[in-house]
Amino acid sequence: MKDRKWQYKVETIKQSMWSYKPKKVDGQISERLNRMGMEGWELVAIKPHGYYTQMYLKRPF
Repeated sequence: MKDRKWQYKVETIKQSMWSYKPKKVDGQISERLNRMGMEGWELVAIKPHGYYTQMYLKRPF
């Protein structure tokens, strides 16, 4: 098996970026993740941090 190289990306989302309506928030997050997925990014972890949430993504380099 070849050694695979990865490119990593961290997206930080400020809580105030999203509406406080759960269905709307779900749709906004899904839309953002789908857009990144079309660019080849794969979500590998999420870390909540106070009023921010960090999403860790990777894709083949």
